[in-house]
Amino acid sequence: MTGDDAQQIINVTRDFGDRYAEITAYRVPTSDRYPEGIKYSMQYGNAAGETIIRYDNFPDHPDAAHHHKHRTDGTVVDVDFDGL
Repeated sequence: MTGDDAQQIINVTRDFGDRYAEITAYRVPTSDRYPEGIKYSMQYGNAAGETIIRYDNFPDHPDAAHHHKHRTDGTVVDVDFDGL
């Protein structure tokens, strides 16, 4: 959901040589998947493009909680979220 119904509100990437940090967020229509009206990703990775850790609320893992964390080993862990 990054078409006309989404408005990017944050897009920041910082390069640290062998590591990087990236934060993106979109204001989206409120829905069951995005009850806060925000779609986000916060990622820390290495120069090879591999995820070290990432937090997001993308629906790409149907068994994961609405808010979840991706680990280096590829596992996805639910994250408690009390709201905005």
